[in-house]
This record gives sequence, structure tokens and C-alpha cells, in this order.
Amino acid sequence: MKKCIIFFLNFFLLCLVDQVFSQDWGVAKIDKEYEISDTKPLEVIVDVDAGEVNITKNNKGKTAAVYMEYTKDDFRGTAQYDEDRNQLRIILDSKGLFRNYDNTVAELRLQLPYAVVIFFDAKIKAGEIFMSMGGLRLKEFMVNNWAGEIDIDFDEPNGEIMDFLGIKTRAGELTCSKLGNARFEKADINGGVGELEVDFTGDLVDNCMAKVDLDIGELYTRLPRDRGIKIKIGGWSFLSEKNIDSYLYKRGSFYYSEGYTTSKEKFYLRISPGLGEFTLDCINEN
Repeated sequence: MKKCIIFFLNFFLLCLVDQVFSQDWGVAKIDKEYEISDTKPLEVIVDVDAGEVNITKNNKGKTAAVYMEYTKDDFRGTAQYDEDRNQLRIILDSKGLFRNYDNTVAELRLQLPYAVVIFFDAKIKAGEIFMSMGGLRLKEFMVNNWAGEIDIDFDEPNGEIMDFLGIKTRAGELTCSKLGNARFEKADINGGVGELEVDFTGDLVDNCMAKVDLDIGELYTRLPRDRGIKIKIGGWSFLSEKNIDSYLYKRGSFYYSEGYTTSKEKFYLRISPGLGEFTLDCINEN
């Protein structure tokens, strides 16, 4: 009888262990694709409280793909496409303090269609964010972040002239690569406290303008040498340790690139570094 009880107990424990390892332990998943109309611009709204965010170009021209994974005790996830408004809204909302921080899951992967004009607006409070936005047709690009690590890359030229590019972060590390490929007319990049790296190389639009601000921390700015560049350095720049490329020369209150007066392609930049270190580099892209 004792052996029989032990056998059934062992059998029950094996079944329980198998159930434990086979169940998802409260992790919800959203995996959807949406066929997007190209009759009018697509409005993309991303609202994430915390987590890992990865946004890239889809290899399907008119398809948006959304994948979310999150612990149900900690987050609420929503992905909705409104065909009438041509609006894609993605929300990953925190329910408050995480109940089990070590096992909390929060991940968003979004692939955007490259054959549709897009107005993009993302609000991400905290997390690790990677955006590879090259090759899309972005008319407006807005990112607002509270804290975390952000990497935004335009590895290919944007398919539209972008009206406005705005990136704001309050604390953390922000890296912007090949922003010239965004082909913006106006840009505003604002950092609070942390490290800010802004690279304006790529296919800059003629007569475009940009503003870069950092309150406290390390600011590194990279510029192309093949453009006529005019730079105003203001704000609390007297509090910064400045390292300015000798390729730029100062005249009055402005810095200019060599050949600025004869260059047919102009770029106007205002930089306001704060307390910390500021480096301005000019490089040959070819």
C-alpha cells in the first residue's frame, strides 16, 4: 500500500511539474498584422510605460506587424487599427508597481509599412528602445521619452521630405545615427540629463535647420564636411568643456564650415550644451 501511495504521489508530482513548465505563467501575447490603406497618411501612435521596444521597417510595403509580450499582472496591452481614420494605436500600459520584478515581461516589436506615408508619434516612459527608421515614408517623427536607453537610426534615406523631427528625453542615453537620412526640414532634439550623441550625416535636405539642447551631461555632435554649415552655440555653453573641430571657424557669434559661402547646400544648426562636456566633429562621408 505504501509503495502504491508513493507511486501515485510521484506520478502526481511529475504531472504538476510538467504543467508548471508548460504553462505561460500569466504572460500575454499579441501577434497581429494589418493591411494598411495608402489612400491617406497612416497615423501611428505608440504609448508605452516601460519595456523593450523595437521598431523597424517591414519588408511588406503596405503591412504593419505588431508583436507584444507582457505579464498580465503588470501590464495591459492593446493594438488597434482604425481603417476609417487610417490610425494604428499601440498601448502597453503599466498597472502600477510590478508584483514580481525579476519575472516581469514587457516587449514590443513593431514593423511599419514602407509604401505608406506615416505620421509617427511615440511616448515611451522608460526602457530600452531601438528604432531603425530608414527606408520608410515618414512625414513627421516624434519621440518623447522619460528615462532609459534610446538608439534611433536612419540607415537609409527617408522616402519623403519630413516636415518635422522631434526627439525629447529627460534622463538616460540617447543616440541618433544618420539623421541626415531623415531628410527633415526642421528638427528639435532635446536631452535632459545624461549622454546625447547626434549624428547629422546622410542625405540632408538643403536649407534644413536643427536645434540640439542638453541640460547636464555629455553631448557629442557629428556633422558632414560636404555641406555649408552655420552654427550658433548658445544656452549655458560657458559651463561646458568644449572640443570644436578645427574645420569650423568662428566669425562673430557663429561658427562656419570651410566653403560655407560658396556651398549650394546649407545646414543651419543651433546647439545649447549645458553643464558637462561638448564635442563637435566634422567628418568626410565618402
